Amino acid sequence: MINLPKSCEVNRFIPKNTFYTKTDISNSLKQEFTDKVEKIYWRYKISQDILNINKTDEVEEIEVFEIILKVKNDCKNILNAITKNIPYKILFMLKYENDFKYAIKYNDTIYYSDWNIDINFNFSGLNLSEVYNNIVKSITNIDEEINDLDLELNRKNKIVSLENEIEHLTRKKDLEKQFNRKVELNLQIQGLEKELREIEDD
Repeated sequence: MINLPKSCEVNRFIPKNTFYTKTDISNSLKQEFTDKVEKIYWRYKISQDILNINKTDEVEEIEVFEIILKVKNDCKNILNAITKNIPYKILFMLKYENDFKYAIKYNDTIYYSDWNIDINFNFSGLNLSEVYNNIVKSITNIDEEINDLDLELNRKNKIVSLENEIEHLTRKKDLEKQFNRKVELNLQIQGLEKELREIEDD
């Protein structure tokens, strides 16, 4: 789980309405907080004054929030609302009963680990930007030795997009009655599979 020095501990309860009473968000999002979130805790603070790791213009602090869920859900809208209201990077721990997963926002996209995957986070680095990037790499299963994180994330996102499109077209092909249309869909699938293999081998 999270292996940080005791000096980083905060362990402060944060009322859910903190994230929507003073901001202009929709009633449906307020309802999501009510329906999906049981409690929110600020567990840790990673900063220059605590760990003696230099902050940067991009990353001044990294917070660790624990969200206790009422339902097993990724809560994407809720995480976006929280990150919008806090000027620091946030590593989320989502917990539902005995299940857990991690999430972090990077370049306006929220990335998740799989459920119930233990991650040995590396909280060391030359500066907090490097620590943050290492957290993102751990959650997205990217090797720490890879330097261009943006390029690798784009590659992974493209792979997921192609896999989803192949799955969608395959289901469509299986339901199609017309032979000519089946052939057409199959050719599309083969083209996407070729593109997928090229990206995976790159």
